[in-house]
Amino acid sequence: MPSPVGHALGGIAAAWPAIPREARSRHAVRAAITVALVGIAPDLDLLVNAHREVTHSLGAALVAGFVALCWSRSLRWGLAAAAAWASHVLLDWLGTDTRPPAGVMALWPLSHQYFESAWHLFPAVSRRYWLAEFWVYNLKAAAIELCVLGPVAWLIVAAFRKPQA
Repeated sequence: MPSPVGHALGGIAAAWPAIPREARSRHAVRAAITVALVGIAPDLDLLVNAHREVTHSLGAALVAGFVALCWSRSLRWGLAAAAAWASHVLLDWLGTDTRPPAGVMALWPLSHQYFESAWHLFPAVSRRYWLAEFWVYNLKAAAIELCVLGPVAWLIVAAFRKPQA
């Protein structure tokens, strides 16, 4: 499953088209940081030992979008938050999962079943910081994520850049 680097890039790529135009042009860095953090947020479930469960679902993405809509009073920010959160679910679905049950509870609340793609685009990251290979695994994973998701995020941000007059 991707690292925070991959999830941040995925959040930016998925949410950027929905972010209000003014935020993309006048406050681009702040907007990018905001959706990057929303893209990473589902992994906060690690703090409560419930990783890859409810927070890793499209239902949670809808909740995140609704919260952003209520907080910002902007439908576009609501859509951006939902897209950034949903990108996390998609990327984890495409990632390598080494702990049972494999996959993510992507369709909660409709299903409590775990789903995992047969195609593993992203390698597993290690959370076992006490092992010598911890940094090797995670730097390799982050490099792959940068190579795959970096150009995608860059192209999407560039495509929605305000044209120069």
